[in-house]
Amino acid sequence: MITIENTSYGYKSNPLIFNNISLEIGNGIYGLLGENGVGKTTLMHLICGLLFPKNGKCSIDGRNTAERQPEGLARYFFLPEEMQMPTESIVSFAARHSVFYPHFNQEEFELNLEELKINRKQKLSSVSYGQQKKAMLAYAFALHTPYLLDEPTNGLDITSRQALKRIISRSMDDESTLLISTHQAHDFENLLDHLVILGKGEILLNRSLDEISNRLLFARTDILPAESIYSEQDLAGHFSILPNEDGEENTPDIELLYKAVLQQPEKIQSMFQ
Repeated sequence: MITIENTSYGYKSNPLIFNNISLEIGNGIYGLLGENGVGKTTLMHLICGLLFPKNGKCSIDGRNTAERQPEGLARYFFLPEEMQMPTESIVSFAARHSVFYPHFNQEEFELNLEELKINRKQKLSSVSYGQQKKAMLAYAFALHTPYLLDEPTNGLDITSRQALKRIISRSMDDESTLLISTHQAHDFENLLDHLVILGKGEILLNRSLDEISNRLLFARTDILPAESIYSEQDLAGHFSILPNEDGEENTPDIELLYKAVLQQPEKIQSMFQ
C-alpha cells in the first residue's frame, strides 16, 4: 500500500503545491491525471522519497520512503519522464542494475525488448528519446517490483503505445501496483482500475472505475438530457455524464470525465457523497 498522510510540499518561497493531502494507493493500475504544472511529477517524487514533504509522510508498505532504506527501494521502481542515460546498452545496464531487484525476469526483459523493437546493443546515450524511453520501459516491467511508478507516454508512437499496453497486461498480477502519470487520458483507459485526478493543490477525484460506472452514466443522445451533469456537443449529438440512477452497466469515458472534473469538480464530487 502506498500511503500519503497529511502531506504538504512547496518549492522554496513559492506557494504550496500540496497542502495537507492524503491518499492511499492499493493494488491495481492507477491513472494519475492532471494538467501540466499541477504536481503529478512532484507527487511521484514525494512517493519515492526523492523529495521530502514539509509535513506529513509518504510510505510504501509502512516504510517511510524519505529514509531511502535498501529493503524499501527494492520494492519499487520509478521511471521519470526525463532521466540521464548511461553510456552503455540497455542490456549492459540491466546486467549491472538488476541485481538490486530480486524478481527481475531476464526472459521477459528480452521479450519486452523484442516487442518494443529495441536494438539491444546500441548505447542508450546515442539513440533518440523515444528509443531511450522504450528501452527503459522494457527493463522496468521486467523487474517485477510490487510497485512501479511511471510517466510513460511522451516519446512513444502509436505502435509503441499498443505494444506497451500488451506488456502491461502481461506483467501485472493481483499483487502489483502500477501508477501511471499522464495528461493524455485516453492512452490507457482500457487498462485502468482506478483514477486519481489532481487539481491545483488538491485531489479532485480518487475513485475506482467500478465506483465511477456505478454512480455515473456516460451516454450519447440527440438532444441535451435535462439531468446532464456535464455534456459536450459534436456532429453526432451530445455526449453526456448523467446520474446512473438505475445502476445501468456502462463504460466510463475517462477523457470526458477528466474534462468534467476539471471544469465542474463540485458537481462530480457530489455524485460520490
